[in-house]
Amino acid sequence: MEKNIKQFRKNVLMAGRPGFLADFLRNCLNKEGWDTSDYQEESFNLYNPSAVMYFSYGKEEGDLSRVLEDIRTHKIEHFLYVTRGLSVQRCYEDFVLAWGKTHQQNVSVVHMPEVFGQGQQPEEGTIARLLTAAWEKKDFYLAGSDTEPASVLYAKDAAYALFSILQKKINNSRIVVESQETVSFTQIVLTVNGFAQLPQIEVAGKGEDFFVANSWQADEENTYYFVLKTKYPVLEMLKPVYKSIAGSAETVEHAEESWKTKYLPKIRPYLENIGLFLVVLFISILQGGTPVNQATGLDICYIYIIIMGIIYGKKQSMPAVLPCIALLTWGFLNSHGEIASILYIPENLFHYSTYLFLGVFTGYVADSWQGKLESMGYKLDHMYQRYGFLQKNYEKSIEIKDKLYYQIVNSDDSIGWLYGIIQQLDTVQVENIFTQAAVITSKIMGANNIAIYVMGKDQYYLRQKVRLGDKTRQLPHSRKTEENAYIGNMLENHHLFVNHGLQLNLPDLAAPIIYNGQVIAIIEIYGMDFDQWSIYQQNLLSVTARLISMAMGKAYVYENGIQSKRFVADTRIMQEEEFARHLAGIKERAQLQHDVHNVLLELGTENVNYQELDNRLSGSIRQEDTVGIMDGNVYLLLHDTDEYGLQLVKQRLQHRGIEIKDIRELV
Repeated sequence: MEKNIKQFRKNVLMAGRPGFLADFLRNCLNKEGWDTSDYQEESFNLYNPSAVMYFSYGKEEGDLSRVLEDIRTHKIEHFLYVTRGLSVQRCYEDFVLAWGKTHQQNVSVVHMPEVFGQGQQPEEGTIARLLTAAWEKKDFYLAGSDTEPASVLYAKDAAYALFSILQKKINNSRIVVESQETVSFTQIVLTVNGFAQLPQIEVAGKGEDFFVANSWQADEENTYYFVLKTKYPVLEMLKPVYKSIAGSAETVEHAEESWKTKYLPKIRPYLENIGLFLVVLFISILQGGTPVNQATGLDICYIYIIIMGIIYGKKQSMPAVLPCIALLTWGFLNSHGEIASILYIPENLFHYSTYLFLGVFTGYVADSWQGKLESMGYKLDHMYQRYGFLQKNYEKSIEIKDKLYYQIVNSDDSIGWLYGIIQQLDTVQVENIFTQAAVITSKIMGANNIAIYVMGKDQYYLRQKVRLGDKTRQLPHSRKTEENAYIGNMLENHHLFVNHGLQLNLPDLAAPIIYNGQVIAIIEIYGMDFDQWSIYQQNLLSVTARLISMAMGKAYVYENGIQSKRFVADTRIMQEEEFARHLAGIKERAQLQHDVHNVLLELGTENVNYQELDNRLSGSIRQEDTVGIMDGNVYLLLHDTDEYGLQLVKQRLQHRGIEIKDIRELV
């Protein structure tokens, strides 16, 4: 049954430069039931985010204007501009706040303290820069104070702080995040010195390093100080982060030591050029000291230049021309003996020019072809990126389509599925019906705060039967129908109540339970999420209430039919078997209501019969309280009472001459 319920999760869009904090924030939000996505083209249309976080840890804000325009266009609920409070960022902060006021958008600037964690780059924080300097054994310069204690957050605590700000919907202009745990830079240095050899540290005493968020005094009127109780002690997390930085550095050093991967690709063309020339030189020596074969007239330098030009283009074909000219000159010297005579022969000059022409031509052809290949590769990569984006959009569309499909065919609005759940109410125990009705309504509606009130016989009072959730604790145990207009309207018209005006102390939704044309109970829902305010939810509650009415009516008919068997004759005292069933139902309900206290009082009956005891109890206890027999003794069960109510009942019983032998809580 649970697998058929698919709900849309809230989505947070991360823009700007979140850096290493992105992974920590993504894990935190996903764990808390939120989805995350990165800002890109069509992100707002695709993900419909409920909030946007823009991380500004640098000076340039290239896409900030575009993000703000998308926020205004798509009417995003909340925008957080997360900064470190640097002086160079003040103008951007003021711009964002002014933009929010101008366009009436919910905008907050969040000042984060020093944050550190695994995967952090040295330029992303002072602690990361210190740990990197400790590993690389380089001098460290601190442009800030080293003795003033201030807030520092581990990355997981920082991510939870941002999530808490989103969840609590803090709407102040500026939010300064602080930690209950404060440390000084000196404490950090002493801790790091315990597991790493620190270099020379120079402290300027002034500057914006380390403690930025709490060093700037903002406008107190519009500033909210979010003090976080941290889970991860700062000094204990320094060593794991240092090991992470050291591991990354070792990987980089290992890669630098591997000359094959770094230098070989660069020098390989030159090595191949030299190697091929040595082969040409060797063949020339075998041919009598000339590259031109005397029998065939083939110049092997042509082959050499063409091979280098085809493979590497002009970068290697032109360098190949020079050794070929030198080799040909050496051959001419072997034949003519003097350099001057070589230059006066036109055929020799033409031979030299063919080398140059062949180097330029083959290099140009190869480079042109290589340029076309690179252009095609660029276009192919661009197509792959667009295809990946379209594929992602397609998968997201399929996911949304599947959720809508389950809603229509096999989820909450399926009458068959609803009827299958409501069949659980086919029981003859009235107390169990009320409990199960509340649980089922909570599951079907996706709401945690449910209350069920039962109508009195004269329809003058409503008494609370079941309540679930924290937001129903303060609800009254009984109500007068004449004092609640929405209840009177339901009694008269049997219509669903919707709190369109969002009035306080009224339910968000309420539906009557009707049997034989009369309202016998009312189901109320409190604390609904914004996305639950829809016609769909109203229709769903209406159908649920009608199906519950069918099962609850059967139980009322059964209860009226066995009144003589349930109670001692002429009394409201339950027989032992019926009282045991009643207590079992109350215990089952108590497991769902952790803040409800049911008290069991053992009454003395030595000098009074059941009828006389019932007369004395009349008017002394509430209508929802129950009297029954257990183990041969008479017990009074006080439903959902506090210490004041218990003392009041004790006084009434003593005034009526009823002895209380024992008092204990029903668990």
